[in-house]
Amino acid sequence: MPVKETACSLYAKLEGVNGAIVEVRRHCGPSYIRRLRLAQGFGFFVNPALGVEPLVKAAERGDYVALAVASGEIVGFLVAYRLSLEGLRAPVAYDFIYDIATEVSRKWRKKGIGSKLLEATVTDPFFEDKVLIIRGNPDYWDCYGPQCRKYAMFIMEVPVMYYGFKPLPVKLPGDLFTIARIGPRAPVTLEELTGLLSRLSAASMGEFY
Repeated sequence: MPVKETACSLYAKLEGVNGAIVEVRRHCGPSYIRRLRLAQGFGFFVNPALGVEPLVKAAERGDYVALAVASGEIVGFLVAYRLSLEGLRAPVAYDFIYDIATEVSRKWRKKGIGSKLLEATVTDPFFEDKVLIIRGNPDYWDCYGPQCRKYAMFIMEVPVMYYGFKPLPVKLPGDLFTIARIGPRAPVTLEELTGLLSRLSAASMGEFY
């Protein structure tokens, strides 16, 4: 089921750069996002030249959008979208699996914004019957060379230690790892999810078994 547009509810407030108040909001719809500006310092999941338009389009598709906003600017975001792979759209039966893309503006990092966006998402009742996955794809990381190893450990460690994610013994194409959080009412076990993602991965690479 696509995410229905709601009032973009306030989840938490944080203190950001120079004491600025950062509001973390979830279930953000297109009309709310259009009223905001995109802060500088993004560039891996959104194209700064396009402003907020990629996030508007995500919300219009029915994806789940959580935002960190300071003085009318988006300083961080998390988009959870129904799983799709290169050349393959997951069948309707798998629409309960959501892939996470998230980024915080460089200037606003190390303020707990990314963690709070993830917390807001995993505690949302919308995901009680769904699966959230985080994929370790270095093509979307703001790091280079040996730095990426340390970054990969950080990306895995925080969700696993604090937000109920579990490492999976399967990697999707291009990824270094895959971790997943299975909601308490999700229609799949960890073992079943592993088998499902293995089949999807093989199918996306043209392998069939």
